[in-house]
Amino acid sequence: MNLDLRTLTVSEFLDRTFSIYRHRFLLFVGLMAPQAVLSLLAALAWGWATSSLTTLKDFEPANLIGLTIGAAIGVVVFTIAHWLLYVLGVGATTIAVSDLYGRITPDAGSAFSAASRRLGPLLWATFLMAVRVFGVIAGCLVIPAILLGAAGGLGAITEWNRGVVGGFAAVGFALLALALLVALGLMLFMALRYAVVIPAAVLEPIGGRAAIVRSIRLTQGLLGRAFLLMLCTGVVSWAAAMVGMMLQMPFVFGAIMAGPETRLGFWLNMIGTALGSISQTVTAPITAIGVVVLYFEARIRHEALDLQVLTEALAPPPAPPSPGLAIVPPPIPH
Repeated sequence: MNLDLRTLTVSEFLDRTFSIYRHRFLLFVGLMAPQAVLSLLAALAWGWATSSLTTLKDFEPANLIGLTIGAAIGVVVFTIAHWLLYVLGVGATTIAVSDLYGRITPDAGSAFSAASRRLGPLLWATFLMAVRVFGVIAGCLVIPAILLGAAGGLGAITEWNRGVVGGFAAVGFALLALALLVALGLMLFMALRYAVVIPAAVLEPIGGRAAIVRSIRLTQGLLGRAFLLMLCTGVVSWAAAMVGMMLQMPFVFGAIMAGPETRLGFWLNMIGTALGSISQTVTAPITAIGVVVLYFEARIRHEALDLQVLTEALAPPPAPPSPGLAIVPPPIPH
């Protein structure tokens, strides 16, 4: 497909995102499939564990500690593995879309290989983004938490002046509601500014922190498009989730009718879980494709990337080096 480097209207921006997804559907679903498969395996393992516990007759409470520790370790391992596979999948999707812009036929092997070479900056960038987002949430909730804690402490240690305690609690809950709204607004704003962090970290020789700064600069004036992309992909994901739920419900009801403790009920529940995860696998690539299209759009608008590529294409090839002459590449600016 012909992905020319030019400025796009809003409708062209969305059309290009969904056209890339439609024309290379199997490729992009395959690139984002590993983390979805991991989620499916974890859901199946959880379903098997809960089914085994419900059918276990001689369960000793002393075994609860071991099960809790095992579950906690499993959650940590799953979270890290899911993070790695998701970042790698989005990075590979970035490479594949970039190949389409460069008139190169993308394939999964080369995309994953190129993304794995940038895995360190990708992990660092996503870690820093998570720290910043959770820091904002903690900063918004600290004052309401202090007030609610003070109200609870006063109510526990004294019986007098219940009006003061109630006042602390009322103000704390009011501030908590306001803080949640502010935190959601700030999280949305940060997500829009960080929209092209992963494409910047994959396609440019920069580190994770520099990729965040780069994304903030590139998205200036394009936050509306980033929000529209988030809104459209959210609607598509919601619709796909509803379809997945409709596919899943007959098997869930069948498992209930057969009895969760029976073998038939167990397998019906597993099949329903697998069908419910299909929506995530199918819709996950859309956002990843859209942010790469947004990255190239931002570079065209702010840095005239289309003119740079055209100039490089028209420039004569460099003369071959003389024998024995060392050609030193120019240093990368920081």
